[in-house]
Amino acid sequence: MSPLLVHFLRRLTLGALLVAVLLLVVPRLLTELGVLGPGAEALVATAAAGVDAARGFGATEDLPSFAEAGRELEAARSALRAGREGEARRAAKRAIEHAVVAQRDGLIRRDAERRRAEAIVNEADRRLIELEGLYGRALKNVDKARVPELLSLMKTARQAGSGLVLLYEQDEFARVIAGEKDAFKTLTAVRDELRKAATT
Repeated sequence: MSPLLVHFLRRLTLGALLVAVLLLVVPRLLTELGVLGPGAEALVATAAAGVDAARGFGATEDLPSFAEAGRELEAARSALRAGREGEARRAAKRAIEHAVVAQRDGLIRRDAERRRAEAIVNEADRRLIELEGLYGRALKNVDKARVPELLSLMKTARQAGSGLVLLYEQDEFARVIAGEKDAFKTLTAVRDELRKAATT
């Protein structure tokens, strides 16, 4: 091989390496500088939309991912107001990443709440069916003067149970869970009264 050809091939190889490095580095640099890709304002808006979506999926401040997304979003907004666009873009990107995790965490939590609320509503329904049977037996066993009292007890029990069902149908799963203790306390108290009436 001639020395001139070797020299040419070396220069060609060096040129190709230089182009490869430039293709790797320049787009990242231009993106970082805001020349390529979305600007700081667009990234902050995307981050804000991601945080709002996470909130809609059930994420709250007690989830670390959601809290971190909110902090990064505020940092991005502050940097943008101060004119530090590079810093705003970096904070907005971090906020977007945390918001995606928060969306997933919110969905997982919401599904767990839905399953728990469904179990509560099914149990409330089972208890109401039991109460209806007890109520029917109690009516046969008491004098007519006590019928309004038993009817009032059943009305209270039905309200407690149907309140949980209504909340569940409105996708208020956390409120179903929060209302479980009081509703079941009411249902248990009514059951005890009806059992006494049915056996006296």
